[in-house]
Amino acid sequence: MTGNRTNKTSPRSTRRFYITQSQRRRIETMVAYTIVIAASLIVILPLLWVLLTSFKTRSIAYSIPPKWIFTPTLENYDALLNKYPFPNYFLNSAIVASVTTLLGLLIGAPAAYSFARFNTGGNFLRGWVLNNRTMPAIVVLIPFFLLAQTFHLQNTYTGLIIAYFTFSAPFMIWMLISFFEGVPAEIEEAAHIDGASTLQVLRHVTLPLAAPGIAATSILTFLFAWNEFLFALILTGNETRTLPIAIANFLTQRGVEIGELSAATMTMIVPVVLLTFSIRGYLVRGLSFGGVK
Repeated sequence: MTGNRTNKTSPRSTRRFYITQSQRRRIETMVAYTIVIAASLIVILPLLWVLLTSFKTRSIAYSIPPKWIFTPTLENYDALLNKYPFPNYFLNSAIVASVTTLLGLLIGAPAAYSFARFNTGGNFLRGWVLNNRTMPAIVVLIPFFLLAQTFHLQNTYTGLIIAYFTFSAPFMIWMLISFFEGVPAEIEEAAHIDGASTLQVLRHVTLPLAAPGIAATSILTFLFAWNEFLFALILTGNETRTLPIAIANFLTQRGVEIGELSAATMTMIVPVVLLTFSIRGYLVRGLSFGGVK
């Protein structure tokens, strides 16, 4: 007897989950926001801790567990004004950082323009400028100290500004080269056809177009001079001491003056933060200026 056998096999049901394009974008956005928030907290929380500590008394500042609810006090900031010559330190840092930045612009901008438009010195001179920037500062610390002693530049603004300018000028030149190269050469050629000289083109055409990049470079140079510690430790004295050295003096043999240290830290940070936020538009455009041509 023959018969037809029908083999019925039920295929396994498998479920597949498909993510739409909008859902994928939503997930990517959430991941990006999570990363940004986490990175921001890493930066902001230490600053918030220093800010709160600057309004605490010594006993509260060292309490364990930390006290988040307390009565604020201004005694730490009052100590900076009356117990220490902190306004003089602030003025010293402002003078040295401002003069270093201006001097770097006066010399660095024309030098960078010469590299960008005329290839002055070729690749060798460009590499030599960059090499000066990559050299560790501690390598030339003792020679700078001996030169400052020889020419009586210790405990003077001039000695510290020269030291800062030595390291900031190569940085400014290297940064400004890319910004000047980002300015179309056709615009300068049109100005030359209209009868403008090279200096007039640089002043009235190139510099205004490269202003965002110049502003970004100036801020970074100012921050370098504002925060520099090593040369200031060796070349300054009681009259020319800058903020980083003054803040380090709160680490004493008797312990850390945590409240005054926190107040001094906030005094040093706040002006730079306000300056950066006031020109943040220039800063963002400047940092991306050389990358888009």
